Parts: sequence; C-alpha cells; structure tokens
Amino acid sequence: MKWEPAGKGGGAKPQGKRRGGCLVVIAAIVVIAIVGGIVSSCGGGEEPERLDWPTTGLAAMLPEPSVNTGSVSINSEDSFSADVEGYARSDYEGYAAQCQERGFTVDASEGGDSFEAYNAEGYHLRLSFYDSMEEMDIHLDAPVEMGEISWPTTGLAALIPAPPSTTGRIGVDSSSQLSASIGNMSAEQFSAYVDACSAAGFNVDYDRGDTTYSAHDASGNSLRLSYEGFNIVEISMYASDDPAESAEETPATEEPAPEAPATTGGAAGTSDFRATMDAYETFMNEYVDFMLAYSSDSSNVVSMALDYADMMARYSEFADQVDAIDENSLSADDLAYYMEVMGRVNARLLEIGQ
Repeated sequence: MKWEPAGKGGGAKPQGKRRGGCLVVIAAIVVIAIVGGIVSSCGGGEEPERLDWPTTGLAAMLPEPSVNTGSVSINSEDSFSADVEGYARSDYEGYAAQCQERGFTVDASEGGDSFEAYNAEGYHLRLSFYDSMEEMDIHLDAPVEMGEISWPTTGLAALIPAPPSTTGRIGVDSSSQLSASIGNMSAEQFSAYVDACSAAGFNVDYDRGDTTYSAHDASGNSLRLSYEGFNIVEISMYASDDPAESAEETPATEEPAPEAPATTGGAAGTSDFRATMDAYETFMNEYVDFMLAYSSDSSNVVSMALDYADMMARYSEFADQVDAIDENSLSADDLAYYMEVMGRVNARLLEIGQ
C-alpha cells in the first residue's frame, strides 16, 4: 500500500480547533493522521456537519451561504468565524459579490482564492476559498475601539517616532513588548512613517512591502508595521533576547512600564499565548517541509513513515495547547495575532500538493 501523506493532493488548512483525521497504513504501521482542525482529507467518511446560520451577532451582517453544511466557531458582537463545506468556486465568487453588495467595498483586496474588505463602519471581512476541498472560510471582525492616545516616552515605544495620528489604542506597553493600533493614518502617512522608523535605526535585516515593514535595530529589538486598511496601522515591537543589548538602546531615565494584565484563553498571559502560537507555527513549518520532501522523493517510504508517526505525536501535543485557547476570551490584539499565525500556517499548508 502506498503511503499517502495527510493533505497531499487534497488541500489543507488550519481551523483553530481539531476536527479529527484518518488512518494511514504502511508496513503494518498505523499512523493517526490528526493534523486535526488544520488538515485533512483522507476520506474519513463522516457525515458533514449541518450549518445553522445565526440570526444574531456579526453573522447578521453577512449573507447566508447557499448550502447548509459547515460550522460556526465564533459569533459575538466582536468577531465571527465560520467554514462552509461543499462550496464550488462559483458559489464562493457569488458569495463574495453578495458581500460587496452589502457594503464590503472599502480597501477591497481580491485574489483567486481570497477576498478582504471593510465596510463604511470599519467592519473587516476576510474570505478564503480552498478549491480542492470545496470549502470557504469566513471571518468578520468589529472595528477596534480607539480613542485619543499619548505616545509613550519610555520603554520600546521611545525607540521609534510617535505616529502622526493621536487616535488609536495601545494594547500592550511593557519593557519587553509594545502593541498598538493607530487610526486615521493614511497609506501615504504609513509609507512616510516607515521611512522615519528606518531612519531611527530599525533598518537591520529589514523587509519592506507595500503594506508591511519589519526590521531590527542594532541591538536586536524588533519592529513590525502593517497597514491594515481603513486607515489603520498596527505596530508591534519586541525587545532583544539579550537584556544588556536592549538596555543600551533604552533611555537612561526609563522606568519600566507596568506589565500588561494577563490575557486569558488557555495561556497564562499574552507572552505565554504568543510563545505557544510561535512554537506551533514553527512546528507546522517543519511539518510542511517534511511533506514537501516526501513529495519530491518518496523512495524511503518506511523510514519517512516512522518519522511521520513521531511528528504526529508531537502535533498532538501542540494541538492540545492550541485547542485549549478560547478565542472568545482573547484580547483584540491576541485574537488578531492568533488569526495572523493561522493565516501563515494556512498559506504554508497550501504548498502541499501543489
């Protein structure tokens, strides 16, 4: 029996919660392929879950899909997430058009398998389509609540210029991390702000795109800027792993800002939550690399099957940690980071079978 790795030729995607897997057999070795909630289409034979479209929460802002198979994982006044199964490409394209008719046309971005836009009130919609699985993911987020802010003059924030807008929200401000959402900041202002941060020293190992910028400074502190659309910019900073080096860049008069309160949702706090997500992403990258290696050279099937069994055991540990995260209790920043990591994992998983 030829070993068919999970996800090969069938598409794969992250779900945030596990949905089970299928048996993979070779040389009397049974591997439980549970790239669960994230992968898998090995022909399990389970009946599709019935999709009961909500009439309350953010779901009420969206058109109801034309099929009734799938599931809703989040539906509140702040966030909505669902997947729709048995959806052909024409169904997906029709649904995206219906969403535009409902006003999701601001800063719209459309690719072959994705659609992203805001409406006039700032609600953020993202659609993702998986052709090989005939499945569509829907995510809708309410606008981030913002107000008048004063840019911090201590900690990591002091290492970069103050943004040109004083409208925003600072989620985390500590000696090791900064997370802020800035509103009323145009794409042109974003580009100029990137130039200013680069001139301030964040120009080491930099990566600049039309809507993103990431770099380190000479001491290893990291900065990431992202233009999200709707005149919103996200700023994330992390201190160098070397406290001595980081301290060299910190003003002498600095007094450490109070640590941000712990974030719930299966992790002890924001730092623990992000460490979990980072470790999970690292492992999933390793998983994709392994599967791509098998796709290019399947000559040593038995050995790779043993490696795969070990990898699935490791995945089970990561899946338990990710499953323990309650998205509904995450802060807005952590939920955004959760979706960002899942998006990157999803993009890598789509490489399998291409």
